[in-house]
Amino acid sequence: MYKFIKLALLIALALTFFAGAEAQNKSFTPVEGASLKAKFDSAISQGKANAPSGRFWVGYQFEVRPGVAIDFEIVDGSGSISISNDGWSIMSDSRYETRELGVFFFYETARETFTRAEVYNLRREHQYGGYPVYWAGHATNEESLNYLKSIIDSNAPEMNRLSDRAAFALALHDDARVETLLTDLIKKPAAESIRNRAIFWLGYTPESQAKNEFLAGIVRSDRESSEARQQAMSAIGMSRAATTLPLLETLYETMTSRDLKRRALGGIGRSDNRDGAATYLIRVAENAPDLELKKGAVSNLGRVAGDKSLGALTSTLDSNPEVELQKQAVMAIGRRPKDEAVPILIRTARNHPNAEVRKIAVQLLGHTGDERAISFFKELLAK
Repeated sequence: MYKFIKLALLIALALTFFAGAEAQNKSFTPVEGASLKAKFDSAISQGKANAPSGRFWVGYQFEVRPGVAIDFEIVDGSGSISISNDGWSIMSDSRYETRELGVFFFYETARETFTRAEVYNLRREHQYGGYPVYWAGHATNEESLNYLKSIIDSNAPEMNRLSDRAAFALALHDDARVETLLTDLIKKPAAESIRNRAIFWLGYTPESQAKNEFLAGIVRSDRESSEARQQAMSAIGMSRAATTLPLLETLYETMTSRDLKRRALGGIGRSDNRDGAATYLIRVAENAPDLELKKGAVSNLGRVAGDKSLGALTSTLDSNPEVELQKQAVMAIGRRPKDEAVPILIRTARNHPNAEVRKIAVQLLGHTGDERAISFFKELLAK
């Protein structure tokens, strides 16, 4: 009965959510025009004439590439809702992809210009600050990319904020030209914040050897800022392709910055070459002279599926002399699938010689919601 009730509640929540999204789109005021620019011109004219405060939004939908999620809600099996709506985060996970996105520009009549831009998930309800929204419909890639590029190419200082958001929206398009457009933006003079974000977003474009070589050049360049080099390393690390693993290993070995090395380890932990990634991370965990890098290697082992990585984590937890590495190992194990993690966490919580490690194991068990964990807690309370 309980499961039936919970399922009914989740269905009701989903229906409410989709109904809200549909109602939201209906509340937009559609504008007509032969092109996207013409529609924007029409929206601005209507907004100036009709918006009570002289402030309004103009938005349109664009073609979103698969596998990314922004401004999303996740309802898990227990009914808990997780929301990502900071407007900048992108998650690469096909389970939660958001394929219906719109880019919205905020116009202020008093200043005769757009002053803000946002990317929103059209399947979620937004209030838009109570201001009216003029809707230009679904734009083609050609129109949308050209419009966004015109904003990015503007040299006016007051356009920096818009340029930043325009580059973000551009990176989300399902179009082969995105890599070239972002690369061109990175190569030419631009505000440092915009350039650094473009470097990072380049990592979300489809796998390309040319892209990885370009990013690796930024990582290796002493002429680049520390932030640009770190963003480039993170961008390379977004690739799961097995062919990228040797590049990440080489960069880890040749870079002297701890921050760059840690980001390389993060990319190695995401590699589809699970055996190669596990082997390398185990070697770093055992031999790195820097404790923080050892901890980074152990943490990323938790992301590598398979018996080799799990065995290394269990060995670190049980027998490594460094308590900090034991703590890192138990946290990494806690992020693995429940059937792997729960039995080890219970054993650790019950028998590990270090109280801090036992405490972490108990805390992690409390987040699993697993019946075996509940039985273990009942056992503890009965003593």
